[in-house]
Amino acid sequence: MRRLHLKLFYLRTRFKREPQGVTAKKLGVRPATMSHLEQGRSLPTLPMLESLCRHYDVTPTYLLDDTRPIEPEVRDRWSERDAQISRGDWLEVPDGAAIKAADGTLLCPVMGGARFYSSSDQAQRMLCQSSDEAAALEKQIEASSEERDRTLEEMLRAELLAQRKPRAKSKVRAADNGILKKAPGNDADGASRMAAEA
Repeated sequence: MRRLHLKLFYLRTRFKREPQGVTAKKLGVRPATMSHLEQGRSLPTLPMLESLCRHYDVTPTYLLDDTRPIEPEVRDRWSERDAQISRGDWLEVPDGAAIKAADGTLLCPVMGGARFYSSSDQAQRMLCQSSDEAAALEKQIEASSEERDRTLEEMLRAELLAQRKPRAKSKVRAADNGILKKAPGNDADGASRMAAEA
């Protein structure tokens, strides 16, 4: 993360073109905090990192990966983070979008809003007869993904809750409480014994 401060400085001065105080106010931090981040004297916390990503419309990968260029590319946009395709995904493009290069390779532009499918969903997409069926499939895929995610979250919360140890008083405190209760003068028996001895 040796270039993080340079990227933050670049984004504020060249990309957003706003004074340090304005950025700090928008992010809800002191100007000194922004100054320390841009000069490389401190690193952002995780919530601060997320705020920076949202404010500058960049991904955490762009900010934290020193091999990425300082000027963000299209793939580095926070707003496009859900539209990233990866190996194994199938991209939906209109007919005739692919262009054949001189070496025989097909080049195809990735257009904004283009649908893409995982390898398991691709088989279902092949069976769709119309664009309405494809849109319905996309909604179904999204709903089942959200349901899987919710189920997994509930399961993990339950597991974490089961792992928690019950809170109990420490043995030292329990012992101290017992000593204080049995000390002479703290109970009626102790008071009567002290009176008899006197």
